[in-house]
Amino acid sequence: MLQPRPVTLAMLVVIAVGFRLMPYLLHTLGVPIDPENTVYPWNFSPILPLCIFGAACFARRSVAYLAPLAIYLAGDLGIWAISGRADWAFYADQPVTYLSVILVVSCGFIVRSQRSWGRIAVAGLGSAVLFFVVSNFGTWALGATYPKTWAGLVECYVMAIPFFRNTVISMGVFLPLLFSRLALRSPAPVAAVRTA
Repeated sequence: MLQPRPVTLAMLVVIAVGFRLMPYLLHTLGVPIDPENTVYPWNFSPILPLCIFGAACFARRSVAYLAPLAIYLAGDLGIWAISGRADWAFYADQPVTYLSVILVVSCGFIVRSQRSWGRIAVAGLGSAVLFFVVSNFGTWALGATYPKTWAGLVECYVMAIPFFRNTVISMGVFLPLLFSRLALRSPAPVAAVRTA
């Protein structure tokens, strides 16, 4: 079984945290970060593809869950440090976002037993849809932006379509990279055991 290249994986983790922090770094430079008033591609990130990759490749399932949660937490702490605003880093529906990340990792386990491009595509698209449905339901149910009505729920999902598009695009970009020979290597051969 092919294993993750540590250097490639470390670079992707740094890039993932960088994607979480980039809009807030831009904000410190005076660039508006309101999703409706900026060209920044919100939700285009390797974090969710890393969830699927980790579920497929990490020997320990606990690491597959903890690694993306640690990336999200590091990003949230970085957002607070950069912006000075705890409400941007820690918000009412954040537990649902973290739950959504856990669900994406769980989707990635379908790739664990057999890595095929079909399974990877199903895991990527399925988890993007799952993340969209669950996280935006949390935004509607726990946030203050949308009225707690059927129309408010529909508006929440409609307003999130550009974010969903960017999530799907990031799956299409990062999953092939993560499951390529660039990111994976063959495991070291097991030495033959001599018998007397």
